[in-house]
Amino acid sequence: MAASKPSPFPSSASSSRLLLHPFSKPLHPSPKLQRQQRIFVPLVTSSTTVAAPDAVFPPRRNFAPDEPRKGADILVEALEREGVTDLFAYPGGASMEIHQALTRSPSITNHLLRHEQGEAFAASGYARSTGRPGVCIATSGPGATNLVSALADALLDSIPMVAITGQVPRRMIGTDAFQETPIVEVTRSITKHNYLVLDVDDIPRIIKEAFFIATSGRPGPVLVDIPKDIQQQLAVPVWNPPVRLPGYVSRLPKPPALHLLQQIVRIVSESSRPVLYVGGGSLHASEELRRFADLTGIPIASTLMGIGVYPLDGPLSLKMLGMHGTVYANYAI
Repeated sequence: MAASKPSPFPSSASSSRLLLHPFSKPLHPSPKLQRQQRIFVPLVTSSTTVAAPDAVFPPRRNFAPDEPRKGADILVEALEREGVTDLFAYPGGASMEIHQALTRSPSITNHLLRHEQGEAFAASGYARSTGRPGVCIATSGPGATNLVSALADALLDSIPMVAITGQVPRRMIGTDAFQETPIVEVTRSITKHNYLVLDVDDIPRIIKEAFFIATSGRPGPVLVDIPKDIQQQLAVPVWNPPVRLPGYVSRLPKPPALHLLQQIVRIVSESSRPVLYVGGGSLHASEELRRFADLTGIPIASTLMGIGVYPLDGPLSLKMLGMHGTVYANYAI
């Protein structure tokens, strides 16, 4: 009787930490030629210390006013001061410091999507549905360029957004470093404004200005590019810096004068066949518009961005105007 061949697998009594699992379908008929997968299983004993979650991601520290902190922590606190509670960020090497700081934030929730373009459009949708600026964060290079379509869409649709991108360290800018893209130049024509942060002390001012620009006048996207060494640099932030945008502020539209509103009402009342043409600028005056339409009985046609300001199934709605609009809305205008 031939002696049985020894098993290629360790016995159950073996103290080895390596468990061998063959594929369910061998690559070759012979067991000797089967490729085996090695899986390391750590032994947990009564003396083993398992790290608590707080040891991996420590809770937010209550920084003293004069205590230095990383630029990434300054950035996150600046976002908190702007009232940000939700943002959309996909991590990468040049933005990892920001993500670490976000884990210590007690009030900001990061919604992790699977692609930077998706997160940017999610931030745009958040802004459209809440009326608050949408915030998205991406890493340098391909992560930043994946935001381009959503930024262009936000500019054309007047959607307030603040996009924050990681960048290679300052000393490597312009050297064709790994995943370096001049995202400020790439997005210059599809944003209201953009910043390249070159001093950690500028973070509070730049974030405050970015939100002011994104939400004032005709809303739109603003991009803030932050090099990795700025994110890591320690500094004591100075909060509530003055917004110094004299050229921009001077061009903002002035509040409507009461006598002009009275003049508009008079002209409308004297018109024989008035029609209201409503756009996205009236999104935050929906209730007032509906009351005005109900009182005057004037029919309403809307742009694509004005859809929803007045119900499309309302008795005075002519629906959308334009190439893809209704025939009667186009004839009415």
